[in-house]
Amino acid sequence: MRILIVGGTGFLGKATAEAAVAAGHHVTVMTRSGRNVAKGAQSLIADRTAPLPDLSGQFDAVIDTCAYAPDMVRQLAQAVGCVHYCLVSSISVYDQMTVPQFDESAHAPPATDADLALADAVPAALRGKADPYGAAYGRLKRSCELAAEDAFAGRCTHIRLGLIVGPQDYTDRFTWWVRRLDRDGLAYVPGPEDRNMQIIDVRDAAAFLLKATAAQNCDTFHLTGQPMGFATMLAGILGQTGKDVAITYLPLAAFTAAGQRHWTDLPLILPDDPAFAQMLNVSTAKAQKAGLVTRALAETVLSVLGWDRARRDHPLICGMPAEAEAQVAAANAAR
Repeated sequence: MRILIVGGTGFLGKATAEAAVAAGHHVTVMTRSGRNVAKGAQSLIADRTAPLPDLSGQFDAVIDTCAYAPDMVRQLAQAVGCVHYCLVSSISVYDQMTVPQFDESAHAPPATDADLALADAVPAALRGKADPYGAAYGRLKRSCELAAEDAFAGRCTHIRLGLIVGPQDYTDRFTWWVRRLDRDGLAYVPGPEDRNMQIIDVRDAAAFLLKATAAQNCDTFHLTGQPMGFATMLAGILGQTGKDVAITYLPLAAFTAAGQRHWTDLPLILPDDPAFAQMLNVSTAKAQKAGLVTRALAETVLSVLGWDRARRDHPLICGMPAEAEAQVAAANAAR
């Protein structure tokens, strides 16, 4: 199969390109720079935010990992013509995530006019990144899905992606916890211990993207791992680091009082908001039926651990500073 991967030099995109090459497909990666292209894949130097060349007839399928606004989908559709299109969307499309193990039929509102105006105002150099879209991100992703259904009628797959982790993860969210628990001593962690956690190894996500694309599954899938408790994830990390770490769980408020922000200073930690309560506890039954296979947590941890230990001089872009954790610990001791 001739596959074009848009965003194919990023974390998920490169893993998908590598999987596709290994499976014997003819892989082309659309890239602005030509750097970081998977071995065995071809480069197509182009900027999706600018006019694209005529690519019709050159590919059988497109896997799009970096569409953040519906016009990006429509412009790509005009360039590639009649192909099967696999869109990497997001679990963030939902406006309410309050029901455990909710499925793909949950309500997902499209972008508002204000959201679309915000997307239009994002500078071209930043349009291929998620951060500039802020709170509009999920609604814009839903509008990308709707644009795909219109432009690739009967020929599109929607992948509502959850948290992907693994070696080369540029977000450092899971990696921070691996590094934090790779040293002896006390660790102060936001509770509760049973808070929802759901992650997927990037290699498993890439394998499913490729499988769904090859099968031309015209459906919508949640793509993430098996749900677990937060304490279970941390125990799984500790089981591979082999360190002597005593974990003390404290209320999330103890950390926010010290100025620590959820998701950034406190990686993978969502706010105590009922609307997000089940964001990391969604059903993957449909994807499993379509062939999703996920590896054991221990295998993912070992891969991240080996990768991160080789770059310990590399500062992580998120996570709680040691002095902030000490401040939380001191406040707890004074109570």
